[in-house]
Amino acid sequence: MDRSVAVEIDALRRRLLLGAGALAALSAAPTYAQALPGALDAASMGVKPGDADQSRGLQRALDRAARDGRPLALAPGLYRAAGLTLPDGTVLVGAPELTRIELVGSGPLMTAQGARRVSLRGVALDGANVPAGQEIGVLAADDVQTLTLDEVAVTGAGGSAIVLNRVGGAVRQCRIEGARHAGLFALDGRGLSVADCVVRNCRNNGVVIRRSIKGPDGSVVSRNRIEDIGALDGGLGWNGNAVNVSKAAGVMVANNSIRRAAFSAVRAHEADDAVITDNLCLDSGETGIYAEYGFSGAVISANLVDGAANGVSVVNFNEGGRLATVSANLVRNLFRRKNLDEPGEGYGGGIGVEADTAVTGNVVENAPEIGILAGFGPYLRDVTVSGNVVRACGVGIGVSVVEGVGAASVVGNTISGCRLGAVLGYRWREVVTQDLTLAGGDRRSGLLVSQNAVR
Repeated sequence: MDRSVAVEIDALRRRLLLGAGALAALSAAPTYAQALPGALDAASMGVKPGDADQSRGLQRALDRAARDGRPLALAPGLYRAAGLTLPDGTVLVGAPELTRIELVGSGPLMTAQGARRVSLRGVALDGANVPAGQEIGVLAADDVQTLTLDEVAVTGAGGSAIVLNRVGGAVRQCRIEGARHAGLFALDGRGLSVADCVVRNCRNNGVVIRRSIKGPDGSVVSRNRIEDIGALDGGLGWNGNAVNVSKAAGVMVANNSIRRAAFSAVRAHEADDAVITDNLCLDSGETGIYAEYGFSGAVISANLVDGAANGVSVVNFNEGGRLATVSANLVRNLFRRKNLDEPGEGYGGGIGVEADTAVTGNVVENAPEIGILAGFGPYLRDVTVSGNVVRACGVGIGVSVVEGVGAASVVGNTISGCRLGAVLGYRWREVVTQDLTLAGGDRRSGLLVSQNAVR
């Protein structure tokens, strides 16, 4: 045989062998479920993307996988369903942002009740904007010991996106957008963690941590990006907050990036032992960071508040609100706005505190009213304001001097460019002293003003 012909035949044989090998490799390619060891493929039970209502088939698959102790793998595509129950042991896995389940009819889309462990990863849940109340979620769970949501997207909620009652576990790297009420509403939690999530365009609140009766909670809200939170249903502050903590003790809100909340970036209402630290809070419509009403114990530190009606408020001693440290915060660019509960305009303050509180090491700039205010009317007890920098404000530091107030000290602050005075005494909203940093200024029992640098 001619050598050139032999070479061509050998090359053809190699190409045919390679083609057969590629075909064999293709036929042996793993299904979506095989990529997850031990998983049950939902497609093998007849659950496939399409326009049909998949509720019955998907429920059978969820039950079967949980009963067998296997994850359920759901391939990319759009599925339509309603009223799915997540049994104990559910592990539902999809392709993040590609595996989508859309609500058909009324919600919730998915519920879990009385389970020890339930886990969802990489699925997108769409509530189809079906109207519902605040405590009705696209995903709802009651009495679940450990709920884990990883890379779950929840959109189009006509009520709230995720509603958890008496639930522990973690919500991680999730995307929550467009909820009619709250992005996440957690009541009577069992040490819930909400971390590394994106919460956007929710029309009443972002993340709500609440207890029905004041008590320990232990939730952690950290490293989330929360943006464009509205107050569609109005009110005096129970709506419009990026993070809203109510009656829940021992909650940490840390390292979040928060922009454009209609009311507060972080609001802690009757929440004992709250730690609010290292948050970026931009363009809040009312008070940037709020500890209010009957709380005891708050640490507010190292936050940046840029743009708010008031910067940081630690108030309501009249309701028992007391005991805090406000330290190392940067607060700037405050503004006046219409009062919510009385005629006229107000706000424009940097930091306001009332009882048993140390205000130290903060920087306040561009507050049109008062940079730092200690007390309001008779509500002042044991406050120290020291080592702060206050500049370009209306009044640098204000102190209540109403009869019967407790002790206060204003020592060692740097006050610059405050056009109406460095340190002034107030009776409610009325200035009743000359500048207390001036030689020969008023001397009040229980009030120490000294060693402040004024320019």
